[in-house]
Amino acid sequence: MKTIKTYLLVAVILLTANTLFAQDRLSKIVESGELRVGLTGTQPPFSMKAKNNELIGFDVDLANLLATSMELKLILVELPFAELLPGLANGQVDLVISGMTITPARNLKTAFVGPYLISGKSILTKSKVLANVTNPQDINTNRKVVTLKGSTSQKFAEKHLTDVDLELVDNYDIAIDKIRNDESEIMIADYPTCAYAMLKFPNDELVILDRPMTIEPIGIALPNDDALFVNLVDNYIESLEAAGVLEMMEQKWFENPYWLAQLK
Repeated sequence: MKTIKTYLLVAVILLTANTLFAQDRLSKIVESGELRVGLTGTQPPFSMKAKNNELIGFDVDLANLLATSMELKLILVELPFAELLPGLANGQVDLVISGMTITPARNLKTAFVGPYLISGKSILTKSKVLANVTNPQDINTNRKVVTLKGSTSQKFAEKHLTDVDLELVDNYDIAIDKIRNDESEIMIADYPTCAYAMLKFPNDELVILDRPMTIEPIGIALPNDDALFVNLVDNYIESLEAAGVLEMMEQKWFENPYWLAQLK
């Protein structure tokens, strides 16, 4: 009986400590006056560098709106895509806004708010024949395929394209250049990224699918131990959606190519 009481006491102490730590997280962010948002800076049109070396993009705008709503100074922390969630887990960033798909595997370890955007897998290629495929198996042959390391595009390729020569890269700029320079035949990426490549390089004969091969929700990743923080961010995102702001941002970054002139 004494042993059982001891175990219960330890469990209560640990639970209380975790709860207090979670409650302290949001208050520490507010006290610091800063919101640290993790992103890659290499996922156009979600985030990318302008000519003045400043970050721009859909996710950058969203991060700015969120920080402004919370009355905090925005600090953008650039990390490779594969290091974003580890950076969230170790406290390097407060949340992640980087074109990240909400998946069951990620949700087991990380809380998500959203989706703030619905995307899907597409391909970028120079082949008009390949651009007419409707099934992943139609391109599952001995071809050179490139995609982003640590992304759902990598998992998609590894699951459906088992017969291809798959190359993983750290950012989509590298992947796009490999298609343009005929070093790879197909790039697997989210539809907006493929569409961006076509807009930026209109003379390179790049083509994409008419419609995505999958439907994927894009969300904001947050620590899974702070319900108050998650609730706060969720309320802000719902408000932006209800006010039509997210729709206007989609038109700005996914439909109107004027911002391409700002890029390096």
